[in-house]
Amino acid sequence: MKFEVSLFTAIIVLIVGLYDMAYAFNRRYKNNGRSFGPFMILGIIFTVFGIFLLIRHWMG
Repeated sequence: MKFEVSLFTAIIVLIVGLYDMAYAFNRRYKNNGRSFGPFMILGIIFTVFGIFLLIRHWMG
């Protein structure tokens, strides 16, 4: 079974991850440091998974 990845999907996942991290970073200053963690964790997960999907797209 071959794992095929669409380039469009990989780029969208990467953009969502970067947006989540930017949102978490900007939210840190508005809420005095609270609610920083969950958005940053999601952003890191989406960014790493987006990079993984891009690598899988180019390799396969």
